[in-house]
Amino acid sequence: MPDVLVISDDVAGEKMAGPGIRAWELSRRLAEYFRTALAIPDYSPGLPSEQGGKKMPFDLARYAVSRPAPLRQAAEDSRVVIVQGYVLSKFPFLKNIAAHLVCDLYVPFPLENLFVHRRMTPAFGDRVSIHLHDLAVFNEQLVHGDHFLCANERQKDFIIGALLALDRVDPGAVDASPSLDGLVSVVPFGFNDDEEVCSGDMVLREVVPGIGKEDAVFLWGGVLSNWFDPLTLIRAVGRAAAIDPRIKLFFLSTGHPNPLLPSFDMAAEASRLSDSLGLTGEHVFFNRGWVAYARRGAYFREADAGVYAHGDHIETRFAFRTRVLDYLKHGLPILCTEGDSFADLVQNRKMGLVVPCGDTEAMAQAILTLAGDAMFREECRKNIAQVRPLFTWDKTAAPLVAYCRDVLDGRISKGRKPDRSDLAAVTGIRKKGVIEKVARRRLWFLARKLPPGLVARIRRVLKALGWQP
Repeated sequence: MPDVLVISDDVAGEKMAGPGIRAWELSRRLAEYFRTALAIPDYSPGLPSEQGGKKMPFDLARYAVSRPAPLRQAAEDSRVVIVQGYVLSKFPFLKNIAAHLVCDLYVPFPLENLFVHRRMTPAFGDRVSIHLHDLAVFNEQLVHGDHFLCANERQKDFIIGALLALDRVDPGAVDASPSLDGLVSVVPFGFNDDEEVCSGDMVLREVVPGIGKEDAVFLWGGVLSNWFDPLTLIRAVGRAAAIDPRIKLFFLSTGHPNPLLPSFDMAAEASRLSDSLGLTGEHVFFNRGWVAYARRGAYFREADAGVYAHGDHIETRFAFRTRVLDYLKHGLPILCTEGDSFADLVQNRKMGLVVPCGDTEAMAQAILTLAGDAMFREECRKNIAQVRPLFTWDKTAAPLVAYCRDVLDGRISKGRKPDRSDLAAVTGIRKKGVIEKVARRRLWFLARKLPPGLVARIRRVLKALGWQP
């Protein structure tokens, strides 16, 4: 019987992307202090322990949407349940469990999906319907969660604004935690210092046809999601390679390990652009599979720099680029476009180069600088070494560990959550009759004359009678 149950919405195991990695690694850290279980989708691939021979420190269970009973029982036996993504929507019984419900909102999926379906869904009405569904799923977590996780201070501001709009930032929440740290914890993505399973064999240089031992290798370490901009980068590589033929760009994956997710249009578009420019196989390379989690480090160790690029849009502002953590772990100088929180960190701590979004020429010049200036790369590595300790999983998971300990020790009780009448009142959707409108104006006049405590009692009485003043 676990104290803490983590439910991953994405596949986890031998091959996993950001959400699965996060659920897996947070479970590892929580298991150092509490009895912890991790529930993963039943279609997840093989497990890292099967490859590395290490015993998992947490219990592992597979769940299926069609068979919710085991997950329901595990949730009812736990005292803290941590969910992410669409889990609460898939298993609505989690809204009413006795355990403290922690919603991990580090992926602002309503913003991501605005850009996913901008390309994938041609009918505007369908895009609107999908967006309304995403908002419903997101807001459902904000209404029913007891605590919320995000990945950086920008996301915290974003979530607090959303919570305020749904009456979750109320007098009780502020009395309990004036800074709202008791409601929202900043838990960045992290990395661990464990060495991955590695044979020592090369995986890129003189292995991938076209990438030589002395080439300058730029590695894109994550997927090619639709909100990214690999197109500007590919064009920039073409310009830079005309000056320095050693320049090579390697995309670690063009797909996703979750078989239920559709392919990304941007990945196909990037491949077509590279082909049309004659760069594929010469200066731009695409790994069509997915690298196992325990073996991904071999690719980062052979690279000279890590790179990513995105557009100037709302997703960028609130994003947390999870695979950048692998760049930090392996000391790779970073080349990125401006706008997200990591770009600020790269620029302020001199860990690489930041260029404007969509600026091919600036990107090409930055590529040439990183490829040709070994002293600059070494300076970046030294600066990265200063930042690395801030992003180990032990450090980043600490606020979540503290919250779970407070719950298990009885120092935190469940706070007030808005009911239907509260939500109707704050969204202004409930219609008011003429008498009620007049009464509201009179009550507002009295509220300025009467003591605040008496006004609050009058409001409670009226609400009990079915009228939200």
